[in-house]
Amino acid sequence: MIIILKKTCFKKIYKGPYPKQLQACSITTRNRNLLRYSYRKVLYLFMTRRILTLLLLICLTRPVSAQRTSCDCSANLNETIRKTELNYAGFPAKVNSKTKKAYSLLVHALKIKSSQQQNAEDCFYLIKQYVRFFKDKHFSLSYYPKEETKRELMDVDRILNTVQAGNGDPLEGIWINSDSSLRLVIKKFPNLQYKAIVIQSKDSGNVKGQVYFSLKPHHKVFLLEQYNVFGSTDMYAQRRGGLLQLWGFALFGKISGTGMTPDERKELDTWKNNNNGLDFRQLDQETSYIKIPTFFNNDSRIEKLVAANDKTIRASRYLIIDLRGNGGGNSGWSFLLPYVMTGPIDQDSPKLRISADNIKLKRAELEPLVKNPMPKEMQKYFPDSYVSKLKSIYEELAHTKATFIEIPGVRIPLDSVLRKPERVALITDGLCGSSTEFFFNLMKQSGKTKRYGGNTVGMMDYEGPTSRTMLPCEQLVLMIPVSKMSWADTHPIDQTGFSPDVKISLPAAEWLNYVKQDLKTNIRQ
Repeated sequence: MIIILKKTCFKKIYKGPYPKQLQACSITTRNRNLLRYSYRKVLYLFMTRRILTLLLLICLTRPVSAQRTSCDCSANLNETIRKTELNYAGFPAKVNSKTKKAYSLLVHALKIKSSQQQNAEDCFYLIKQYVRFFKDKHFSLSYYPKEETKRELMDVDRILNTVQAGNGDPLEGIWINSDSSLRLVIKKFPNLQYKAIVIQSKDSGNVKGQVYFSLKPHHKVFLLEQYNVFGSTDMYAQRRGGLLQLWGFALFGKISGTGMTPDERKELDTWKNNNNGLDFRQLDQETSYIKIPTFFNNDSRIEKLVAANDKTIRASRYLIIDLRGNGGGNSGWSFLLPYVMTGPIDQDSPKLRISADNIKLKRAELEPLVKNPMPKEMQKYFPDSYVSKLKSIYEELAHTKATFIEIPGVRIPLDSVLRKPERVALITDGLCGSSTEFFFNLMKQSGKTKRYGGNTVGMMDYEGPTSRTMLPCEQLVLMIPVSKMSWADTHPIDQTGFSPDVKISLPAAEWLNYVKQDLKTNIRQ
């Protein structure tokens, strides 16, 4: 279902290097005032759903072993299985004749083990095995421990001596964040694991010798593990020369060995003051460049950046939109639409899996649209013909016998095509996921846009959940996708990601120059 923007806010209730707990609060679609958002505030896609950002920002600390929280693991596992089998949009396709035996064996084994688990952390790891069976990055389980954080501590002075001796590994060395408030040393350990250890920090929540995160090679990137974060979905990191990006939420620069180039130092500076790496500049008199490393909780900053440079962009023949490392989040990309659209854009029409829970959820979302007069300023985006379809679906949901129902996507209208920019490049890589992928996919409808880079993460076959599935243990947060994309059954992308129009195999430092030159000489066929 494509509906108007559902804004999400997070109330931080614990101050530290990782918030111990974050309360999510949202302005729901029941609030009729949401209908009065302007065109750019319309939710063009469900992929602004916040599951990925919850995983990144719900920071879950390891409990002290002496104070483990009790939990009826059998009850939590059974409820997870029951709700998944009833509501998960991917269940009918993923538990089929070929996988049913493996699924049944897993469930049987986990049920036996769950009877022996009596604390929340162990239960999390057990149920995580069930969730990960489905290989869906939008289907997630997170855990909020109540107890104080336990840090893994190492002899950082000894490690510094071994790293400074050097062995040629480009990841090993000393790294800092954008404002130099955190200094880490990264050291390679057995089993190809790298650990980032605190040398010094201005944040009292971090202590010298504390393991801040660890990395392990995974295809062309790294799997990222933060020791006090409990989530079922993998997180990623990527090194680009003297820069290390932790998905869309942090950037570090290397200050030992060859260090950073001047351009890398400038990029690190764009992360200061919570700017999240946003950057705009002119590469030459004809080419504007905008970099957006994250869409999480960043809409207002993106809007301001675009507005401040609107005149320059409209005067540029070429525009390059660099989304490398952007794991998704909200709908900040919507502010770029005027520069890329060459006609109306049709969003995908996801298919809702029918169950009592899902019907209740979807009718609640549809109700304000079908039972309230549409404000005049919104009728252009929600015409009578579209609202009429929603009304029919709203009624049908009350008595349908179908297994899935298609929810029509919103058509994003266009008054006129901007004369400039004439051509647009969109750059993505293996860290781009969720709402970034949705924007990537929409851009195949733009006649002036060419997509460059590498395959995306692959988390778009099933819709990011909008609501939590309650479990007996309140510290366990289960998020189940209830809708699938139109292509999920025939051309799934969750295991491969989306492929760009032009794949780039050059070193990362050379991508931008390559894109700029290609954009000026070749037109997408």
